[in-house]
Amino acid sequence: MTYVIAEPCIGEKNGACVDVCPVACIHTTPDSPQHYIDPEVCIECEQCALVCPVDAVFLDLKLPTDWQSYIEINASFFRQNKAPEGPVPFDVAEQMIQSAQSYAAEQGAAVTVAIVDGAGTPIAVSGMDGADPRSAEIALARAYTAVMFQVGTHQLVTDARQPWFRSLVASSRGRINPTPGAIPIVAGITTRGAISVAGGRTNEQDVLCCRAGLAVLEAAAH
Repeated sequence: MTYVIAEPCIGEKNGACVDVCPVACIHTTPDSPQHYIDPEVCIECEQCALVCPVDAVFLDLKLPTDWQSYIEINASFFRQNKAPEGPVPFDVAEQMIQSAQSYAAEQGAAVTVAIVDGAGTPIAVSGMDGADPRSAEIALARAYTAVMFQVGTHQLVTDARQPWFRSLVASSRGRINPTPGAIPIVAGITTRGAISVAGGRTNEQDVLCCRAGLAVLEAAAH
């Protein structure tokens, strides 16, 4: 099942749904008449339906008959707009890891860095000398979480307190870790993967190491 944005959204584009979506599955473009929900990413959390000021959001099974076409309208938006980007190449992933670890070394930290693809599968994982052995497992879990929710894990701290999120964490058997330290790698509205760091003195330091790694991609884009 998935939520669907239907006709009442046309011309409104309020954006409240975007702000509350924990997995960043709601998007639009400047020339589109409404917002759309990605059926491949939606986790049926209901947050968008609760805040929609025009009652445009419905679970697909409860969509009014006259608006059944919006199931395909939402899905087709993402088929047309998702960038055909693949995962980060291995050599680029290595450069990102080196950049993140160089920053960590400057801060006197020993960290593990993980780069994963759009499905959360590891591309490269590397721990510095002296890194906590457990940091590899933490980094991979954070990276998987950033990919699945399509936001930096530091943005999930508030959601992580909610009962529905706690249930997700428990059912994932530790694979979901909503602690700061992972940032998705995004191209347009497509998530190519994520970079994650664990083992810094603070979670904030882990996030800064991630940003140092992402700087490799930003430099290549210019």
